Amino acid sequence: MVISYDLMIQNPEIVMNFIAQNRIHLVLDEAHRMKAGFGSQRGALLLNMAPLPIRRDILTGTPMPQQPSDIQSQLDFLWPGAGLGLQIARGEAPRHVLGELYVRTTKQDLNLPKPHRHFLDVAMAPGQMALYGIVKNEFLRQVSSLGLDARFDAPAARRSVMRLLQLSANPVLALRSVAEDAFRMDSGILDAVIAEGPSTKMRAVAEHARNLAREGRKSVIWTIFTDTILQMETLLADLNPVTLYGAVPTGEPTNPETREGRIKRFHNDPSCMIMIANPAAAGEGISLHKICHDAIYLDRSYVTTHYLQSIDRIHRLGLPDGVETNIYIYRTLAPMGLGCIDHSVSHRLRQKLRALQILLDDPDLHEIALDEETAEDPIAWDIRPDDVRDLIEALEGRASHSDEELE
Repeated sequence: MVISYDLMIQNPEIVMNFIAQNRIHLVLDEAHRMKAGFGSQRGALLLNMAPLPIRRDILTGTPMPQQPSDIQSQLDFLWPGAGLGLQIARGEAPRHVLGELYVRTTKQDLNLPKPHRHFLDVAMAPGQMALYGIVKNEFLRQVSSLGLDARFDAPAARRSVMRLLQLSANPVLALRSVAEDAFRMDSGILDAVIAEGPSTKMRAVAEHARNLAREGRKSVIWTIFTDTILQMETLLADLNPVTLYGAVPTGEPTNPETREGRIKRFHNDPSCMIMIANPAAAGEGISLHKICHDAIYLDRSYVTTHYLQSIDRIHRLGLPDGVETNIYIYRTLAPMGLGCIDHSVSHRLRQKLRALQILLDDPDLHEIALDEETAEDPIAWDIRPDDVRDLIEALEGRASHSDEELE
């Protein structure tokens, strides 16, 4: 039988009793979903039922999506009472603990051609740059006391990180969270951001998708924010897009409003050239490699699983011969000295990818991490922090100098 994690959580007694009374071989697919262990309903239930099956196996391409402790609960599920998870908790290297207790089939083993990854950097518009500078300074103010001040507001700091990610791709969306947090902001900057409309990066991604469509190539656009998905849907209405995000229900493929119905339309409708999706909601369980060979990333999160599994939607076993797979990663250029959230995401992803590569000895993970490492930094070297401060003052109406003073 097959059961989803959500259905399992809703019926724990039925599942536990069935496993206890029968000879069950229990297999967890996407096992990294239990990485929180006893800190989540899913992990706690699985760890409690671990001694009951006669055999346990786990399937996952990303056993450590964030950090080495992610694999601790998975090992405790596989070998309850053996203490392997405790070894991870004590700081032993996962590769040493795991040893030969796993099998991994790499993309080289499957003879899949390497995908081509392209990093494309886009400059900010003036209003976006001014707002980014202010929010970045507020973020630094919030985290400056990290580890030193008991009053440190971790949730507020996380909101600031998400706001910077929003600003990098969609500054109009960030204005909403700024307003919700009663953030102090001059109306001149707000007016400038609203007047600019969709960001330069959103427009660049939309134009890229249109160029691919003119060549008869369908593409999938990945973004982590639902509101950005909906705005891109409007921006690309001429390409008859489908969207996938958390609120889209599962159901019959014959229903155009379900996840399955939208995937079917993307496959079968020649006028539907674009899928716009959230990797957290659509990074698993769908195959697009027969009809789509171009993925465009408007933004990325710090979660390695989302990035790797979204790539695998178009680069997987069964890829037609002679097909070239392209991965386009758009990043926002930030002024020198201001700090770039896209650079931070890339840096953390490659660190996590390296940890996975060391654990799994997978050359494909090496190639992905290497591409992150060798990509040029998304920094606008010709713009300095003083230029941003001057821009903020100008948009706030506080500029004091005149042309005569400059002369």
